[in-house]
Formats: sequence, C-alpha cells, structure tokens
Amino acid sequence: MTVNESSAVKDAYYVSLLYELHVAREKLRLLEAKYGKSFADFEKEVASGREDFEKWDDYMEWKAYLKLLKDLESKKQQIELK
Repeated sequence: MTVNESSAVKDAYYVSLLYELHVAREKLRLLEAKYGKSFADFEKEVASGREDFEKWDDYMEWKAYLKLLKDLESKKQQIELK
C-alpha cells in the first residue's frame, strides 16, 4: 500500500466516522426534543415512574446512543492526534 492509498483509506474512515457522529447526535437531539428534557432528567423519571415500555425502550436507546457518541468522539480524537 502506498502512502497515498493509506491516506485515502484514513480519509474515508474519518468521513464515515463524521457521518456516524452526525447520526448519533441527531438521534440524541430527537430524543431530547421528544421528551423535552435531558437524559439525566429522563433517567430519573423512568426510574421513579410507573412501568412504561415505550419510555423504557427509549431510555435504553438513548443510553446506547450516548455510549456510542462517547466512543465515536474518542475515535475521532485519536485520528486527529495522529
């Protein structure tokens, strides 16, 4: 693999990573808009409220997207440091 091919692969991965970051951030924005509150406030509501499967599903999805966002931001930072 030549230097140019290696750079092209890195650039393609970086662009893909930026797209994934955008998708994760948009999903988080939609969940915040749906419930009109932050994840921390929503988590308290789910923990203290009556059983609501839709909210529980959204809670699990929201939590997963937060973890994904953290992982993607870490990967982005690692690429930018190289």
